[in-house]
Amino acid sequence: MNQDFHSAYDTAQKNGISSREAEARGLLSCANILEAARQPGCSRQEFGDAIRHNQRLWTFFQVSLCEPENPLPHDLKVLLFNLSCYVDKVSFRAISERNPDLLRGLININRTLASGLTKQVEGTAIALQETMTPSAPPEGMITSISTTA
Repeated sequence: MNQDFHSAYDTAQKNGISSREAEARGLLSCANILEAARQPGCSRQEFGDAIRHNQRLWTFFQVSLCEPENPLPHDLKVLLFNLSCYVDKVSFRAISERNPDLLRGLININRTLASGLTKQVEGTAIALQETMTPSAPPEGMITSISTTA
């Protein structure tokens, strides 16, 4: 687990910030970093660092979603886990192609989810489904999460 994100959660709790608010702030921060990486003149190193920073946050989410004590409804956990897999896939593609246009989708996902975290959980699920629901589910979409081997 990435110590930076654990430290951010600890600091947020000490300052009276909910975990939802901390997650929303992290997503918005990553969205802003990704937006900066889309700009002309961004170096290859900065581009890759921005994507890897976002992936670390999403890896934190993946681990959290699989923890048995995670209180989210099963369907929402599955949806978010599928979304995290999509983020990974697009991130790897963006790095390999060095394609700043691919970051647009990651930015939109982060901002949509951050917006949902500041509202009702049900609204988040609906917004995420609208964001990622093409005519058919993405290839390899996971339909359930199991924390047992």
